[in-house]
Amino acid sequence: MAPIKIFNTTPATYGKDYERGWIGFNHADSWFSKGIAQVEQWRQVSDVTVSHVFIVTGEDECVEAAYPKGVVRSKLSYEYWPKQDRYVIFRKPKGLTPELADRIAETAQEQLGTDFDYATTANLALQKNFLGWIANWLTGDEVNRVGDYLVESDSRWLCSALGAYCLKAQKEYDGVGVLQNRPGMITPQELFECDELFEPVNRTDGSQAPVRSQS
Repeated sequence: MAPIKIFNTTPATYGKDYERGWIGFNHADSWFSKGIAQVEQWRQVSDVTVSHVFIVTGEDECVEAAYPKGVVRSKLSYEYWPKQDRYVIFRKPKGLTPELADRIAETAQEQLGTDFDYATTANLALQKNFLGWIANWLTGDEVNRVGDYLVESDSRWLCSALGAYCLKAQKEYDGVGVLQNRPGMITPQELFECDELFEPVNRTDGSQAPVRSQS
């Protein structure tokens, strides 16, 4: 199977590799990105690691919940293409139309200015590891429910929660795959690997395939 098309310092082509309403996934060589990846890795299925999510709102524009700034509008040509310490992968939501893409982008733009969600970040770190899984299994997922209740808020966002929220807010995607869960409990890796939600990704040989590795 050919590798997934990853953009690292080379700009992707708008209208071919990504468009408005697509979801971008990123991983960087930073302590924060590595920390998120460490939390996710024990349940990771794909051979590609991601630790950040953003929503494409234009050719050189995205909306993202960025640490520590909160929800901001960012330029791809500034935050992503020139940076040698990070790579980007794009996924297209299934059945995406121009009207649906506008709704996804507008949902993201409505959250501009909200705070970064430190509480959910900590909650995910506790739950999305092997010990957290054991605790949830022993309590019938009660630990998850209590943690979610204590930290869930629409006034602050973690990157993957914002991406999941923007998709889940559309009736076409609500309840599909990982979107059966609350947005705040979905990690970047889980959203990235949700083949029920996204079209197959482009491979470097021009073919398409799901991101989940069966090896």
